[in-house]
Amino acid sequence: MKPNFIASSLQLALMLELSITPKPGLIDRRTYNGTYEQYLATISILYPYFYEAASNKNKPLGSIIEAACLKMLNSQHGGNTHLGTILLLIPIARAAANTKQYKKLNKSLKNTILTMNHEDTTRIFQAIRTIKPGGLKRVAYLDVTKEKTYKRIQKEKIGVIEALKPYVEYDVVAHEYITGYSLTTAGYEFLKKEINVQRRNINDAGVVTFLKLLSVKPDFSIARRFGITYAKHISRFASKILLHGCLETSRGRKLLFELDSRLRKQGVKPSSTVDVLAASISMLTLLGWKP
Repeated sequence: MKPNFIASSLQLALMLELSITPKPGLIDRRTYNGTYEQYLATISILYPYFYEAASNKNKPLGSIIEAACLKMLNSQHGGNTHLGTILLLIPIARAAANTKQYKKLNKSLKNTILTMNHEDTTRIFQAIRTIKPGGLKRVAYLDVTKEKTYKRIQKEKIGVIEALKPYVEYDVVAHEYITGYSLTTAGYEFLKKEINVQRRNINDAGVVTFLKLLSVKPDFSIARRFGITYAKHISRFASKILLHGCLETSRGRKLLFELDSRLRKQGVKPSSTVDVLAASISMLTLLGWKP
């Protein structure tokens, strides 16, 4: 795939994800407090970073990720809008430059992650330390807040896979990097089925896919902040919405908006799940889907 097509496809995917409504507890086009515009501002500046990842194969991905994250912070006043998405999509941009086929894209993506070395780890950890995402806590292994972590990474040449493997069930980026983007792949398959078989538009397909992802895997960010028991409860609620027809029935719609209202009142955001949704949509746009 050509770099300009890759960059525009990923940028489109982020715009589509942001516009999908309703996404319980999250920013969508119904959000009127200025946050929606902050997310748009970030999306507007990411094209060059996707393009560079796709076109300059000798440029370390970690440095591109760090630069994109810093630009995100400087592009609007809302702080962290897209850290997880940037971490997931920059490697996708690099992998897509090597193939045009879905099966080969998966293989290329796995190889891309495997080649990310200790320099990439350092840059990624520095970006996370600078952004200070919500729910970030002290950890025993390679704590991004401690200077000794960076010395150890350099001394032991700890690559991205080795650095993130202990957190595969704790963080969505670690999970996707280690498992070869398993949730993203599942989300893409969900989306494709909803659009091609169920004949849903991208908004409704996105809502259903979001709920399916949330139902099959408790949200990592909710689990970190509120505990795994509560995260599993939200997953069961998502399953209940799907069981009752979601957008197609009055009962399903009522449950969907009930979950949305509950999460917003409690300040609960399934942000890991929406990062995966964005990555899943990016697979869809890269492989030829158009609005």
